[in-house]
Amino acid sequence: MTKNKNVLRWGLIGATVLIVLYLLTLIGDDTRGYQRVDTSIAMEQLQNKNAKEVQIDDREQRVRIDLREPIKVEERDGVEQISAQYPARTTPEIFGAVKEAAPDKYKTNVTQESFLMSMLGFMLPMVLIFGLLFFFMYRMQAGGGMFGIGSSKAKQLSKDNPTNTFADVAGADEAVDELQEVVDFLIDPKIYESLGAKIPRGVLLYGPPGTGKTLLARAVAGEAGVPFYTISGSDFVEMFVGVGASRVRDLFKQARENSPCIIFIDEIDAVGRQRGSGMGGGHDEREQTLNQLLVEMDGFGDREGVILIAATNRPDILDPALLRPGRFDRQIPVTNPDIAGRAQILKVHAKGKPLSKDVDLDALAKRTAGMSGADLANVLNEAALLTARIGGNVITPDALEEATDRVIGGPRRSSKVISEKEKKVTAYHEGGHTLSAWALKDIERVYKVTILARGRTGGFAMTADEDDKGMYNRDELFAQLVFAMGGRSAEELVFGEPTTGASNDIEQATKIARAMVTEYGMTSALGTVKYGQAQGDAFSGMGAGAKMESSPEVAATIDKEVHTLIDAAHATAYGILEQYRDQLDTMVSKLLEKETLRRQDLEALLEGVEPHRPELPAYDIRFGRQIGREPVKTPVELAEERGEEPPKRFSILEASRETRERRRKEREKEHGAPLPPPPAGGTPTYGGPKPPSDWTYPGAPKAKPEPAPAPEPAPKPEPDTHPGMDNYRPDEEIGFRLPEHERPDRPDRPSEEETKQLPRHRSNEDDQ
Repeated sequence: MTKNKNVLRWGLIGATVLIVLYLLTLIGDDTRGYQRVDTSIAMEQLQNKNAKEVQIDDREQRVRIDLREPIKVEERDGVEQISAQYPARTTPEIFGAVKEAAPDKYKTNVTQESFLMSMLGFMLPMVLIFGLLFFFMYRMQAGGGMFGIGSSKAKQLSKDNPTNTFADVAGADEAVDELQEVVDFLIDPKIYESLGAKIPRGVLLYGPPGTGKTLLARAVAGEAGVPFYTISGSDFVEMFVGVGASRVRDLFKQARENSPCIIFIDEIDAVGRQRGSGMGGGHDEREQTLNQLLVEMDGFGDREGVILIAATNRPDILDPALLRPGRFDRQIPVTNPDIAGRAQILKVHAKGKPLSKDVDLDALAKRTAGMSGADLANVLNEAALLTARIGGNVITPDALEEATDRVIGGPRRSSKVISEKEKKVTAYHEGGHTLSAWALKDIERVYKVTILARGRTGGFAMTADEDDKGMYNRDELFAQLVFAMGGRSAEELVFGEPTTGASNDIEQATKIARAMVTEYGMTSALGTVKYGQAQGDAFSGMGAGAKMESSPEVAATIDKEVHTLIDAAHATAYGILEQYRDQLDTMVSKLLEKETLRRQDLEALLEGVEPHRPELPAYDIRFGRQIGREPVKTPVELAEERGEEPPKRFSILEASRETRERRRKEREKEHGAPLPPPPAGGTPTYGGPKPPSDWTYPGAPKAKPEPAPAPEPAPKPEPDTHPGMDNYRPDEEIGFRLPEHERPDRPDRPSEEETKQLPRHRSNEDDQ
């Protein structure tokens, strides 16, 4: 390496000397004071005998003339010296014209270029070309590539970068605990090494978008206290062949030089797809990059102290060699939070936001089933924006509800002009959904129904599940089919003809029914057999398109069974609406008046509707429920029967937290002083006036009582000003409120069942 550096240094010195010599020859040119003109102008001055001195440069075929009287050349006045080129065949004419001009003095200069200058003109371009080639080859050999193309684009986070901590992560307690173990190993490896444990070489975070995978990585960067490199999977891919592999080598080279450290690769599926899936065979550029990544993660080279954390939304398309132990020892799922996790996430994102006293985040967590952490953060942010839009100073329950609807369906289309007939059809359509769900036992009742246009929808009926369900039986899936066909049935019952508004309902019903037939084995005609194998695209390494492993007869039977299920659900929904037509008309009349109905109003309007379980299409009676035998009861059910406390289950999560706290106290005792607490997520500072003293946010520490200051006269608001943050009284709460006609007739108070304390994992707030 030193020899190469010396060669490069002397090459640069030689090139510099040649360039300086060439520049000196240009500086020594004695024709710089002469104005270049056309040959015709020079001949005209000679013919007019306006030549004082003339010099003919024979080798350059150039004539230089010092004029007796200045002339104007190209809008330049006072030109006294001119020069012009002439062709070789006109040399006799030039000499004759000079003699006839009778100048005071003329001479002929015959020059001959020196050997040094001729060689310099030949060698300088060659030296520059070979010097650049040598420089690029040296950079590529060193791993940088031409123009730095092959160097790693990873960014190293420093202490000055704003980071998150584990205190900012909620709703993913298990994932936090797994990553906390990696951080603990870096801080105090002796405990683990005494048991022969090795730190995980790789950690893969996978799950749906918006669940907090990148946030977890940022939290690790804020807690670890070691160099942290972050890069995206797409940064390895370029149009030049070999660049990806070069960047992988350079990244791990930097990491080894700064070990122990952590590398985070976001969206690793951009470079980690299954090999053999591209059109270029085994010589595909992505595969070369992946091969180099596999070698760096677990090859013959040393990788001590380098931990790789990666995140992806599609773990199913990753190469199996990338997922094996030794490369990614730990694979952590990061899924959408449950009801307790949603409550924690809402409380984290509510910090720094002034909430009114009647806001119930636990009830909001119940109504936002299926939302990710990013969706929940967006709900609170939209609520804050709505409050600021109307000049409020507190976030109200109405603002949170409107924000939830905006996240689910989009903003209101208030300016859309809807005819009365279309509004009536929409009201009956959504009322059909609501009444169908209300009359069934195996589906949660509708929480809210509206005919306000949002996004691409003209209205919607929303259900809120009591629990986060992970599995559904046949009755529950059939109830969802009935719920989906309720809108279409209402249109047929009332108007006698369907509309295009049920297209999405039909699509969802077909999807559920086909899954019941081909995936869940819920029809007797086809039995418990899975038909069809969904596969990925040609570039995922999993084939192209879907493959139906069945005969044409079986495919026809599948279509018939799907039609049977949807037809039965359609008939059930129609029968429900026909039976409760009076309640349907009453509900639609109220819906047209208020445009939005909530659970309290629906309970009063549909008071006489009795939920029942509809009759499903025939199923194989050989596999029915055994009569006279009940399933065993869970330990919790038995404890409830005896009036005892439910048995406490062993939780490795709780055990690891207790052990971590005990070790922290032991380290404090060993050092003789309390260790600095880990950084915690604080409340953002937005500036502006301070909020009133009674404003709180979830998890806020209780403030110590302070002596009340002397009362000061409240400043009067300036006239003609916006009722914003600068012009409200400390005791005045201004917030977003729904229009009067949209508010429920009954008090909008959550029921006792909805506001009960939600079970959740123990968090840092419990210790305060």
